[in-house]
Amino acid sequence: MPYRYAGKLVQGGQQSVILAKGDVLFPVNEGDTLDGAYRVESIGETQVTLTYLPLASEERIPVDSSLPVATAATRLDPAAAAGGGQAASAMAARPAQLLWEGPQQVKLGMRFEVVLRVTSGQPLQASPVQLRFDPAYLEFVEAKPGKFLGGMGRDFSYRANPDGSIFVEASIQDPAPAAGAELLVLSFRTVKTAAATELGVASLSLRGAGGQPVAFSQPAAYKIAISP
Repeated sequence: MPYRYAGKLVQGGQQSVILAKGDVLFPVNEGDTLDGAYRVESIGETQVTLTYLPLASEERIPVDSSLPVATAATRLDPAAAAGGGQAASAMAARPAQLLWEGPQQVKLGMRFEVVLRVTSGQPLQASPVQLRFDPAYLEFVEAKPGKFLGGMGRDFSYRANPDGSIFVEASIQDPAPAAGAELLVLSFRTVKTAAATELGVASLSLRGAGGQPVAFSQPAAYKIAISP
């Protein structure tokens, strides 16, 4: 899924969802087609439902917002501003979100990259993770730390097994919150055609300051089609 939820836009009582692809933000409405590959089927209070047209498969993007459809605020309410600290606390209490970003289709024999992004209101320090893929269709090449883990004061290591499991140990010295930040960058090469093959998170343990566990929502598997 190359898109992630970024917010809502309400104008004249009409609501649009704002999605992000990389650093680009854009509004979407029901019935829109994105990049010729995804059709927006429905927009709800908790999720946006898309159809990936090449495979006729359904994908969902979680919506993390409590903004009602009828809201039309034109100025900042001082009382609401006074409650900003409560809003920040509520955001920090929400589970962290993880999303895959990568191509939906590649050709046989090609090398490509997949990014695992994380959004967390709570500071993150460590993220040991086990990933799983089907080695019949994909050949693992390497894993690199994303920008969130880049720079000084970090530890990063990984181990890949022939059965299609990858173990990654990653941590940073100074815990920090994340907003759609690159956590991991994985490289693969395609070895067999497939209508769809998956890369998923088999297990994950997000840790905050002092090694405290950080709750998270299990990310949907990344799916890719491999053409001749």
